[in-house]
Amino acid sequence: MRHLMLTAALMLPTATAQISVASIPALPPGVVAQTTPAAPAAAIPVQAGPVARVEIQDVEITSPVSAGATPTVASDDVGEVMIPVLATDKDGNPVAGVAVTWEVKNTGKAPVYVISSMVDGTATAIAATIAPDETVKYETMTGMDGTVTLLLNATASTAAALKLTASTGEVKNLRDAAQTIDWIGQ
Repeated sequence: MRHLMLTAALMLPTATAQISVASIPALPPGVVAQTTPAAPAAAIPVQAGPVARVEIQDVEITSPVSAGATPTVASDDVGEVMIPVLATDKDGNPVAGVAVTWEVKNTGKAPVYVISSMVDGTATAIAATIAPDETVKYETMTGMDGTVTLLLNATASTAAALKLTASTGEVKNLRDAAQTIDWIGQ
């Protein structure tokens, strides 16, 4: 039996591809063409559909301060706070390749540490320190599962305000409010 394999790794707004019938050779009578979906290339983000929503997922808004000696290195310390963002289409399917801009403002009186961003299970080290009253921006992109995560930490009582933007506008958390995080000392 003859198998017909079609692979399209195109970033189109509606994730559709047009194929010319003239480019597919005719099959002998009685042979049925079977299409086998191919996995999208890992390096090329493929969207499920137009972006309908980009949201901050469930985040702890208060956290104890970190006891770690290296707050810019991921160590599963109690002060580490993960901020996951999910991009979906109108049907709730994840959308890859959505640019997300993170604006992190230190609103407290002690440093906030940005450890890394994570996409598709791969962490990219940032290892930055944000001084009180300082604001920094980071550019990221959602992975194949439609998510991107930022990992923050603090070693003393402080706070951070996050403002995220994407192609759909401002990104809110699930409670439809601005996202802030407070680290509380023991």
